[in-house]
Amino acid sequence: MNLVQLEKQVTLQEDIQEIENLQKMYGYYFDNGMYQEVMDLFSENVESVEITDHGVFKGRDSVMRMYSGMVGMPRPGWTFFEVMQSQGVIEVAPDGKTATGRWYTPSFECRPFGGIKKQTWQFGVYDNVYVKENGHWYFKKLHWNLIYWTSFERGFLKIPKLSDTPFPHADAPATAYHPYPSGYHVPYPFKHPVTGK
Repeated sequence: MNLVQLEKQVTLQEDIQEIENLQKMYGYYFDNGMYQEVMDLFSENVESVEITDHGVFKGRDSVMRMYSGMVGMPRPGWTFFEVMQSQGVIEVAPDGKTATGRWYTPSFECRPFGGIKKQTWQFGVYDNVYVKENGHWYFKKLHWNLIYWTSFERGFLKIPKLSDTPFPHADAPATAYHPYPSGYHVPYPFKHPVTGK
C-alpha cells in the first residue's frame, strides 16, 4: 500500500467514525426532545425525512416543521423514550461525498394512552443517506421503517401494530410501509462483501 492509498484508507475510517457519531448523537438528541440539536445534524439541502406511519417530509422547511411537532413540543405525561441504534453498516461512496447507513432500532417508551400511562415496544430500521459538506457529515435523507409497535404486556405476536399515527401536513404518504407479519425486508443499501451482490 502506497502513501496515497494509505491516506484514502485513513480518510475512509475517519468518515465512517464521524457518521457513526452523527447517527448516535441524533438518537440522544431525539430521545431527549432537543429540537435544535436534531436540526443542526441535517444538511441545509436535506432531501427528506420519512417516518413510515407518519409520511414523507421533503425539504428543510418541511423537515423542520415535522421535527418541531414531534421533538420540539412538550411531551406531557411521557416518562421515558429511548430508541437504541445497533448493527450499523455504513458505506461511503468512492468520491467520499455521500454515504449510506442502515441501523436496527429496538426501542421502548412509556407514555399516556387515553390518560393512562402504558409501556410499549417498537422495532424498526433506519435506512439513511449522509452527505459531506464543508468537511462535516450531515443527514441528507433519513428514513425510518416501522416493523412493529406493540404493548409491553401482550407482545408483537398478538399486537404487531397498536395504531397508525399519520402526521399532519406530510408532503406524501410513506413509500413503503409493511409492518410485521408482512415478511417485507427493507432493501439493503450495501453489497455483500464477498459476492458483491
